[in-house]
Amino acid sequence: MQLVDARRLTGPNHLARTPLVIVEIALDAGETVERALSAYRRELSRMREAVGFLGDVAIVERRHRGGAVFGYEAPIDVMLACAEMSEWAALSAAAVLSGAEALSLEPKRAEIEALLARDRNPALAALVVEARKHAIPLLWDDAVLSLGSGRRSRTFAEGEIPEPSAVAWDQLGAIPTVLVTGTNGKTTSSRLLARVATEAGLRVGATSTGGITVGSELLEDGDWTGPGAARIVLRRPDVELAVLETARGGILRRGLAIDTCDAALVTNVSDDHLGLYGIDDIAAMAEVKGVVARAVRAEGTVVLNARDPQLVALAGELGCKVTFFADLEGAPDHAGDIDVAARVIAEHRARGGRVVFTRAGAIVAAVGASPAAEQVVVRVDAVPITFGGAARYNVENAAGVVAVADALALPRAAIVRGLCGFAMHDNPGRGQIVEVDGVTVLLDFGHNPEGVRAVMKLVGSLRKQRLTIVTGSPGDRTDEEISDVARILHAAKPDRVLVRELGDYLRGRALGDVPALYRRSLLDLGLAPDAFEVVASEVDALARAFDGAAPGDFIAVLVHLDHAEVHAFLAARGSGKTP
Repeated sequence: MQLVDARRLTGPNHLARTPLVIVEIALDAGETVERALSAYRRELSRMREAVGFLGDVAIVERRHRGGAVFGYEAPIDVMLACAEMSEWAALSAAAVLSGAEALSLEPKRAEIEALLARDRNPALAALVVEARKHAIPLLWDDAVLSLGSGRRSRTFAEGEIPEPSAVAWDQLGAIPTVLVTGTNGKTTSSRLLARVATEAGLRVGATSTGGITVGSELLEDGDWTGPGAARIVLRRPDVELAVLETARGGILRRGLAIDTCDAALVTNVSDDHLGLYGIDDIAAMAEVKGVVARAVRAEGTVVLNARDPQLVALAGELGCKVTFFADLEGAPDHAGDIDVAARVIAEHRARGGRVVFTRAGAIVAAVGASPAAEQVVVRVDAVPITFGGAARYNVENAAGVVAVADALALPRAAIVRGLCGFAMHDNPGRGQIVEVDGVTVLLDFGHNPEGVRAVMKLVGSLRKQRLTIVTGSPGDRTDEEISDVARILHAAKPDRVLVRELGDYLRGRALGDVPALYRRSLLDLGLAPDAFEVVASEVDALARAFDGAAPGDFIAVLVHLDHAEVHAFLAARGSGKTP
């Protein structure tokens, strides 16, 4: 047995609806989860009793290929001390299972007692109980605590936490909050929904892989999709509605920032980031994405993609309202084809459910099975990010956003204005097209097989002459995933493929490993050796791609990360105007 990680899940998570301290373990050959759990439980009890806690504790377990996760509920004020106990217990259990002596209680016991003395906070514990009684959101981290959310919140610094009797509970409350998750389409959907809500006259706080925004103000640039980002938005007293992109990593590392939300959108689930945190297959990944869906309050709505069988199955497990959406006019590109999605939509309508789908080139919303209940929301070709319907993945994203906006009772006119007014420059790094010296450049974040396949379909509909593809992959992708991406790229019949090393994302691989795997896969598929090149950066890739390019050529830049550098290069190269 080996300890992989010990950490706190400070909100609802893939193991429980409550905060947990967890340990993640890997098993050696011949070991069993039963023996590992027994040893861990025994050592944890030994330390807990030594510091004055009850030894026995209810443990949640999740088994996965090669190991398991053990967790138990802990009061939030002493979670750090409990996590330290869990880590020690796992290390001691590993020693016992290897045939060595169990770890000595000292000096760890003294360290944990010091943490407990420092962190115990009866006022915080009492406030947690009282907030639940009043159904008021409580946002907590190591520095500050907030009661309520957005314009109905108040934040207290560490050391200034009030007694429950001193809180004006009637002045606190929750603003409408939407969580957005999925393998692909999260950022575009979050940005588009924020635009729609803004058109409805609301001051929107939003988080995404592009940063944190409140209204038109960018608070933080970069990837902000974890619970820390959510708390920043929800603590802003000027925010009236929150749209929070919620990535897999944040759920697995820390859990959600909030216990409940008003609506959630799950775009899809596919094979990305498998093998990390014990998430080995699509079913396990659907469990993680399902944490967001299960956070929706009973009166709220979860919006699910009817083309995804994992999400269709999830719908039956939820205790809130469900709206299904689907693009029924695009070619099927993942598990759950159009016929299946159409059947899901029809069956949900027959039960009186809400749906959003495409028909005859339009996005249609309906409640129930009656044709009279159908409403055409907007023509697909009027939504700029769909490229006249060529970008089917954005048709689907737009349909999902319509469904969420309807669930929030946003005015239909605002929905249409938001969809029709949201252009490429509002969605940087996602399907952006720039024309320079007659050469078309597509900038996109396509980085997993499903995302790349969708982008390549758009490229295929737009390219006129030669095609150069620029790509790369983080080192935590499996060989199979990288080979799958290579097959999709090769099927697009590129004239050149330029692969760059993602030096900040090696994640366990050596320099050169990922480009070498791309080269081997592409050459095995038939790409000419002189059509493949390894480049140092996105800018270097663009310089090489423009070398010898002629008007009418197409350059597709995938896994687009270096936004400022690339746009500076393109601006210096030519006019940089958007077609």
